Amino acid sequence: MGTDIASPQNLHVWALYLRASDEALRRGDRRVGTDHLILALLAEPSMDAILNTTLQRAREALASLDHDALATLDLDLSPDAGAHVGPRLDADAGGDADAAHPSTRTLTMKPRFREVARRDRLRLTPAAKAVLEDASRPNRRRAYVTARQVLLALLELRAPDPAAVLLDALGVDSSALRRRLAEGVEGVEGVES
Repeated sequence: MGTDIASPQNLHVWALYLRASDEALRRGDRRVGTDHLILALLAEPSMDAILNTTLQRAREALASLDHDALATLDLDLSPDAGAHVGPRLDADAGGDADAAHPSTRTLTMKPRFREVARRDRLRLTPAAKAVLEDASRPNRRRAYVTARQVLLALLELRAPDPAAVLLDALGVDSSALRRRLAEGVEGVEGVES
């Protein structure tokens, strides 16, 4: 069952971090950024309706943004060019990206210490750390946040932040969505106040 973005059901910050870390590892990134937090939130079914996009579409948009950025540097990393950056986890390389880095982690569970300690942990970028700190600030128990709090913190970011650029590429009107969420989430499909 997905997490209702306005429900009192909380997400453990570590669970959200681990999901974002899975996404960063899946892409071959060295740090967990704000764009990975968006991908982590999109793993929840209720977020599809709120952001009007899917996790797969967001992954494709992020890959396209990376490709465009590399093209401005005259770097061709297409499979035809034979160049590759990051781990080969696609089907062409004989692997399965979803099997190598499963993205089935439940966001509402509190991860066990062993699960966190045994993993290759990636560092958070300063912006991603600030988003999680801002989202958890209103809570007494700062280890928990709601998806709504994290989304509101992400919507505050401006380009050139990766999350803002990704949301723009997905056609999300950040200011309008932020207003609707702040006004008691009226008019946001799949969200109750």
